[in-house]
Amino acid sequence: MGIVENIGSQKHWVIELMRDIQTHKGRMTRGAFHVEGAMVVRRALQAGRTRFILCTDRFANSSEFTDFGGLDVDCYVVSEGLMSKAVPAKPVPGITACVDLLLEEPASLLEGYSPLIFLVDRCENPDNLGMLLRSLDAAGIDGVFLTDDGADPFNRLSVRASRGAVLNLKLAIVHDSEIWVNAARLRNFKIIATSAHGDVCIWDEDLTVPLVIIVGNEHTGVRESLKILSDSVVYLPMSGLMQSLNIAVAGAVVAYEAIRQRRG
Repeated sequence: MGIVENIGSQKHWVIELMRDIQTHKGRMTRGAFHVEGAMVVRRALQAGRTRFILCTDRFANSSEFTDFGGLDVDCYVVSEGLMSKAVPAKPVPGITACVDLLLEEPASLLEGYSPLIFLVDRCENPDNLGMLLRSLDAAGIDGVFLTDDGADPFNRLSVRASRGAVLNLKLAIVHDSEIWVNAARLRNFKIIATSAHGDVCIWDEDLTVPLVIIVGNEHTGVRESLKILSDSVVYLPMSGLMQSLNIAVAGAVVAYEAIRQRRG
């Protein structure tokens, strides 16, 4: 491991940085976000994006800490009380890491052979967004556009719900989503919007071509301007009392249907 240093002051630069990156502005300014929990910290280390580790003295004295001993990353040790000042999580995490925040250029998501891309339109709830990203990563989606008026994928709650999927997915945040949908159309992408009131069942839609799938806000769905630009608006068949699914669940079902079709 790199240096191991005990911190006892709230004014230490590590604590101040960790506090800063709890806000969207701080994350964008610092170019960093944080992950928490041993499993996700390991994933961050494997991704090669970890700036440093911050852990409690209790965790540093545990057998689990030895798993991190052979890595060339600096580690800072604090009391649980000071950890709670740095990271507003309950329960207080035993180990966290500061990680480089990387975003893709939007145009890069439209490159490659027959990409499968999602556009997430104004997802409000960071937990929902994190769970959706976890499912999209598991399915093997090539990239995700996120509108800038939705939840921040690097919000602590999103990162936790994604189980670290934000470390692996190609993410691009866009302001004018209609511009990027039109850019995809010019590159011969098929555009599909999802809606509980869609016209075509997802099972009857060809999802094997270069594709952008749009999933929308938890309450209002995909905005009308994006539906107008879509080649079709698809729905998931409902047989029970419920007439719609949570955005994370619906997105996962659509993603796996697309993967199933592509694998024949």
